[in-house]
Amino acid sequence: MELREALTNASQILDEERLHPTIDYERTSRSSDDAIQVLAGIAGEISLMRAREHRPRQIIEDVSRYRFQSANYNLLCALHSRVNESDRQGFLVGIATRLVLAPGCAKNSAVPFPGWNNLSSELPLIAEFLARNHGKAHLMRLLWEAEQIPGHAVMLRQLEEMIALNYTLFTDSQYESLASAVLSINARAKAKEQEYRKINAISVHWPDIGPLSATGLCLELQAASLAIAEQCRKARYLYLKGLLSEGLNLEVNQDKVVVEQYMQQYGFPQTLVQSLNEAERLYRDGTTPFDFKACMTNLRSFLENVHAEAMSALHAKFGGQVPQKWGDGLAYLARNGVLSKTEEQFVASLYTLISDEGVHPLIADKEDARLTCNSVIEYALRFFRKVEKLGVKVAIAARP
Repeated sequence: MELREALTNASQILDEERLHPTIDYERTSRSSDDAIQVLAGIAGEISLMRAREHRPRQIIEDVSRYRFQSANYNLLCALHSRVNESDRQGFLVGIATRLVLAPGCAKNSAVPFPGWNNLSSELPLIAEFLARNHGKAHLMRLLWEAEQIPGHAVMLRQLEEMIALNYTLFTDSQYESLASAVLSINARAKAKEQEYRKINAISVHWPDIGPLSATGLCLELQAASLAIAEQCRKARYLYLKGLLSEGLNLEVNQDKVVVEQYMQQYGFPQTLVQSLNEAERLYRDGTTPFDFKACMTNLRSFLENVHAEAMSALHAKFGGQVPQKWGDGLAYLARNGVLSKTEEQFVASLYTLISDEGVHPLIADKEDARLTCNSVIEYALRFFRKVEKLGVKVAIAARP
């Protein structure tokens, strides 16, 4: 798809998001019982409502507790995948440009979170999309440079939510940059507030939405930016804690989040995400060799099904006979350049290790479960990114 057409389509999606926001964080449940899942969802929503009443927001260390979802986010991802690889940064820049266009929001009498002052906006979706699709540099730059507009109040509330529920979206160094950017916002908002007070300005008229309190927006931007700066400090502490604490690997946690995002975008079954979460739970909370065996069994099934779910799209591109067995599937992927010969040998050896040490025996060691869990996550991330570069992402995302 040509870049201009993609950006035109993206504008339609973002115009709809401005009026009817679709972004949300949903409480996850590891139970297969529907009633328990419903109760967990209700409890999660109540917990979020209470958490949103406080600043700074508390950061939840277990980033698997809540899952981001948005129908319009999925549509943007589908568009992004259809753009030529050489134009994808241009697509991100084009979407990021809306962060500086006033007013960046619309009047909405029934505005859901993160709406502010009866205003809803597409900017929270843009922030989520940039953060999850290699566009963080554009987000940071515009946070530094942009003049304040009403939509920024809504966007900053979403940034507070992102950090509170999914803090590994940003790295330690990115939090340092983000803290500097929001403190710059705070300083500019404070200066603007003083300017309004000096001239006794009561309200400011904005296109499309009318008058707003002259100081109200300034005060909200100051409060939000200071809260985010404190969240950045806390997040950096958590990274340090993870670095110094035995058994924590935040880089792998970050990559697991990205793997889950790929599976969501590609329309993979939710049970596949659940199997990975269950394997992680069994490793983290396991106390017996039987728990670690169950962990490795889930990981082998996950590995098998990642290939199986992607195979229909890969077959549509490469043709030939659809492989039915694990080994035949590996040979098919190597033959068509999805995996290099070295990668084929690596994942074949990983599969054998899981089988020999965790599936066939009656019990397994915790060390084997840790190695397997980390290796499977990193392999899955590498596999998804290679599939994406081959241009078959659309076929997967668009399948029935």
